[in-house]
Amino acid sequence: MEAFSNWFWQDYFWLPQGVSFRDLKDRPGFVYAKPRDLFYVPVVGLGIYFVRIIYERFIALPLAKRFGVSDGKERKPAQPNKQLEEYFNFKSKHPTEAEIDGLSKQLDWSTLAIKRWFRRKRNLSRPSLQTKFCEASWRCMFYTLVFTFGMGTLWQTPWFWDNLQCWVDYPRQSVEQSTYIYYMLEASFYVSLLFTVMQDVKRKDFKVQLIHHVATLFLIGFSYAANFVRAGTLVMAVHDISDIFLEGAKCFIYIKWNNFADTLFIFFALSFLISRLVIFPFWIIHTTYIKSMWLFDPYPGYYFFNALLMVLQVLHIFWSYLILRMAFFMVTAGKVRVEKDDRSDVEEVSTDEDTPNHEQNSINHDKKSTMLNDNHTATKNGPTTKAKHRK
Repeated sequence: MEAFSNWFWQDYFWLPQGVSFRDLKDRPGFVYAKPRDLFYVPVVGLGIYFVRIIYERFIALPLAKRFGVSDGKERKPAQPNKQLEEYFNFKSKHPTEAEIDGLSKQLDWSTLAIKRWFRRKRNLSRPSLQTKFCEASWRCMFYTLVFTFGMGTLWQTPWFWDNLQCWVDYPRQSVEQSTYIYYMLEASFYVSLLFTVMQDVKRKDFKVQLIHHVATLFLIGFSYAANFVRAGTLVMAVHDISDIFLEGAKCFIYIKWNNFADTLFIFFALSFLISRLVIFPFWIIHTTYIKSMWLFDPYPGYYFFNALLMVLQVLHIFWSYLILRMAFFMVTAGKVRVEKDDRSDVEEVSTDEDTPNHEQNSINHDKKSTMLNDNHTATKNGPTTKAKHRK
C-alpha cells in the first residue's frame, strides 16, 4: 500500500517542476489544500443525501400536494404474469412486433393484450410528477444556496476579478476557510448524485449526464489535490448558475405556471450559452491553458487538468446544440412553449382505455409526453416544454 501511495503521489505529476508536497506545509496564516481532506467528501455526501430525503418528504412533497401536482389519473396495473415479468425485467421493456407475436403464441394472448400489458408496466415504472417535482425542487434549492455562497466567497477574491491571479505564487497558495467549505459542498453534492443516480428520474441524456457527473467529480478532486483551487472555484460557479433556472423552470411546469416556466427557460438558455460557450472556454480554459504557462512550465498534472476541462466543454457543446435546435423550433413555431425538449427524458403517456372504442387506438404507437423534465444539466444538465439533470 505504501508503495502504491508513493507511486500515485509523485511530485512530478501533481506539481510544477521544483516543487514537492513537502514544500506545502501549513504555517501561521497559511493553510494549504491537502489531498486527505477529500476523504471527508463521501461522508458529507451521505449527509447531503439524508438532508435531501428529509427535504423532499417534509417540504417538497407537501408543496407538490399544495399546488396540485399529480399525474391526473391513476395508473392501471398490469395483470400478474411471471413470464412477461421476466421478459420485461431481463430482456426488453419495448419488445418488437416479432417478439410480441412470439409471446402471444406462447401465452395464447392477443397481441393487443401483450402490448397493453407492456405499456401499463412501463407506465407503472415511470416516476410520478410529484417525484419529479421533489427532485427538481431539491436541486433548485441546493444550486441556489451553493451558488449564492460561492459568489459571496469569490466576490472577495482577487482571482475573480483578474484570473491571472489564479497562478500567482502557484502552488504555494493558501486556501481560505470559505473556499474550503465551497469545495467540500460542491464535491459532496456530486457524490450524493452518484448515490441516487439509479433512483433519480432517467433522462434521454442519462449516459452523458453520468459522464458529466464523474468528470466534474474528478475535476473537483484533482484540482483540490493539486491546489488548482482558485481556478476550480471559477469552474464551479460557472456550472451552477444555469442549473438554478433549469430546475426552477421544471418546478413551475409541474405546478402549471407556464408563464413563469417560459421566462425561466429563457434565462436558462441565455445563462447556459453564455456561461458554457463564452465564459468557460474564453475566460477559464484560456487562463488554465494559456495564462498559467506565463508563470510556470507545463507538467503532467497541468495537461490532465486541462483535459478534464475539455471533456466538460465537449459536453457543453453537445447540450448547447440541443438547446439551440429547440430555440430554433420555438422561433419558427412562433411560440415559446415547445412540444419537445431533446435534453429531457421522453415519457410514455398511458393511453390505456378498457373500452372497445379506445382499445385499438391505444396500441398503435406509444405516445410520448413532451414535458420539459428533469435536468438538463444539465446538469449541472430547458423548460417551457410541456413536460434529465442536466448543466
